[in-house]
Amino acid sequence: MMEQRIPLVVRRDIPAPRSLVFNAFTRADHMSRWFTPSADISVEVLEFDFALNGAFRLRYAMPDGRGPVVSGTFERIKRPKCIVMSWTWQAPDPLENIPMRVRFEFFEKADASEVVITHEGIPSDTACTVHVAGWEGTLRHLENFIQEDTDQ
Repeated sequence: MMEQRIPLVVRRDIPAPRSLVFNAFTRADHMSRWFTPSADISVEVLEFDFALNGAFRLRYAMPDGRGPVVSGTFERIKRPKCIVMSWTWQAPDPLENIPMRVRFEFFEKADASEVVITHEGIPSDTACTVHVAGWEGTLRHLENFIQEDTDQ
């Protein structure tokens, strides 16, 4: 019997206007600077067409030498409120060819923007735990990127 896939939800308040936070997702040169789960993992943007049905492809350089690749398309873009992406890891990743979906929602607060990530289709508790840590790290890097970018 297959486990029921439960969506993972991660959220973080980032002290910046919602439009600024949203814009960090719209350019390859921005994404290459912050869209990573950890400081010791770099991301290379191989393809990035931020448009409805546009494709993206990212390669992560892991400390152990692996280079997992994730790809998908932008299924929904509602500026500055929401981005929905298909999300598929490529071989030889353990989650290769399992179709997933990631939704980023952006909410205005008095002195911050709340980013809510909903990742659907993760096939196991173990993979879910890894992805929770990854998305929490990614949101920390997003906050640092916005802080550094606005300080200049």
